[in-house]
Parts: sequence; structure tokens; C-alpha cells
Amino acid sequence: MHVGTNHWALLVIHIKEKEFHVYDSLRSKHRADIPQYVEELKRYLKGKHIDADKWPLRYPDPCPQQGSGDDYRIFTCKYMECLARRDIQDLPFSQDDMPLMRVKMALHFIKAYFNGQGRS
Repeated sequence: MHVGTNHWALLVIHIKEKEFHVYDSLRSKHRADIPQYVEELKRYLKGKHIDADKWPLRYPDPCPQQGSGDDYRIFTCKYMECLARRDIQDLPFSQDDMPLMRVKMALHFIKAYFNGQGRS
């Protein structure tokens, strides 16, 4: 989700646990827009016959935090990757890993581009 004027965070709906989790590399728990997004999702889920009104909003800990700079995009992608792979034990990355993560991500997109070119 896009929060504030220039930041991303990951909002996860845990239906089985009946919770919302926010993975935020700036740990901005007091951002007014995050609870607003959750309220929108609760209304959406209600339309799908899921009553999420009492589901808590949690900020999992530990949650890797960024230093200064614009690494929130990479952190958000890494949160998604780790959760998709179920590799969430302490979310195994940190600010120190960001230069390598940027290179890996760029390489992934370059390979995907060229693989797609061969199929056109």
C-alpha cells in the first residue's frame, strides 16, 4: 500500500488468524492512513461475507527496518517474497542486504524482459 506521500508498506490479511499485519520498514505505527486502509478492507470483506470488524491490526516483530534513503520499495518486495516463500523466521534480510537486493531485482526484470522478447 502507498502510505503518506512517498512510502510503501505491506498490508497482509490473515483470514485464518483473523488479523491484519502491517510490514513497514519505517515502523510508522501512528500513520493515520494505515488504519484507514484497514477500514476500507473491512468494508470490502464484509461485502464478501467475512466479518472482520473486530480483527486486530498488528505490526509483526521483528520486522527489518530501513536506514535512510528510498529502500522502502525493496523492503516491501522482500517482505512479500519472504511471506510467499514462508521464510518469515525473523525475516532474513536487513538494510545491509539492499545493494545486493537491488542488483538481483534488476537482473530478474532484465531476464524477464528478454525472455518475453523471444515469445513475441
